Amino acid sequence: MAIADTIAKMVGEHIEIIRDPACAGDHQVPLFVGQRKGNDTRMCCVDLLGVLEGKVRIIVEIEESGFIPTKICGKFLQAALSDHFIHDIQSGVPMPYGKRVLFIQILDGSACLKDGGKKRQQAEIIEGEIQRLLPLRGLTDYRLFFVNGPNDSLKLKEVGSAVSAALGL
Repeated sequence: MAIADTIAKMVGEHIEIIRDPACAGDHQVPLFVGQRKGNDTRMCCVDLLGVLEGKVRIIVEIEESGFIPTKICGKFLQAALSDHFIHDIQSGVPMPYGKRVLFIQILDGSACLKDGGKKRQQAEIIEGEIQRLLPLRGLTDYRLFFVNGPNDSLKLKEVGSAVSAALGL
């Protein structure tokens, strides 16, 4: 919730924040391929979306169960395959990705410090390699952050700054 709250504070009223239950929302946040909502077109659910002028501009995924490259890359690719958010809270109207979409992944920093920094180095390599692939379909920007709990104000501020910069705020 701290990450969602930080992003909401940093962007103010400029962007609509849509949260899943882990981020104090009351519904899932599903991404779909195309404009048809269905089990076959649903790629994944994310933790938070930032919507500006009716278009998805920010996608946030928070991984609390440790750093596993397959999970990190898998969620990114599922979001890249997608191009719409569709939910009843928007009257079921497909909400497309904007021209620029920032995908942020947040990792539990405390879990990545146990092996002397190898996981952190691996994550930095993954972040750089994903950034080299961009743009990839609708995703144009990618950031990966390690946050050490809800009191890591420095990292939370860095996440908020990345969102503000991506939106040009």
